[in-house]
Amino acid sequence: MSTAAPVRLVSLDVGYTLGEPSGTTLTQRLVELSPLPARQAKKVAQQILHPLDPRSDATAPQTVCATLRIAPSAFPHDHRPPGFALWPGAVEAVARIARVVPVVTLSNVSHWDEQETDVAALLAPHLRAHHPSWQLGFAKPDPRAVETVARLHGRDPAEVLHVGDSLDYDVRGALAAGAHALWITSRPPSSEALRLLAEYPGRVTVVPDLTRAVEHIEHIEQTVLPSTQMIRSSTP
Repeated sequence: MSTAAPVRLVSLDVGYTLGEPSGTTLTQRLVELSPLPARQAKKVAQQILHPLDPRSDATAPQTVCATLRIAPSAFPHDHRPPGFALWPGAVEAVARIARVVPVVTLSNVSHWDEQETDVAALLAPHLRAHHPSWQLGFAKPDPRAVETVARLHGRDPAEVLHVGDSLDYDVRGALAAGAHALWITSRPPSSEALRLLAEYPGRVTVVPDLTRAVEHIEHIEQTVLPSTQMIRSSTP
């Protein structure tokens, strides 16, 4: 029986996995301004906005506006970054994971929205590192996001388990990079999701909440994951 690489690094999504913003994000404001359909605008905004570092790219606002078909003058330069509130138990969850395997964050977030939040400090001392997309230069589901994080920590992507709430960003991004995915969702997977998961047997585990995600990671205890393992769900 062939085996996959053991899990040597856990990367955690932040927004809606560990907590949520306490106000309107820049992405949300841009989606409202764009004439594109909301779902398309959100996807485009995240793909373009989240990897940008405006400190090194002065044309970033114009690039975003052009892609979203918004007049450059309409860019919300007055945007106030929302605060970010960790959900109850999030710090304890990260601490439990860190006792089993090194843990980092891998978050899709814009520079504009993260200015007022120090995620690393909120989760100290349990994180090895915090990796927001605007610093990496890549945003999920671009496989280079997971690949870059793995390389920064001396790991192969196959040794990474990425944890997050989004099928489109967290699961697809992890699979595209050759990593494992732990998908947190309280809803039954759609037929589209089931088709995707069936393409990657043994690479995705579905759990209903962060507590079950932690329990799954603790159970792994860095053991080898069988490549022939079927898709599992911890949903009761």
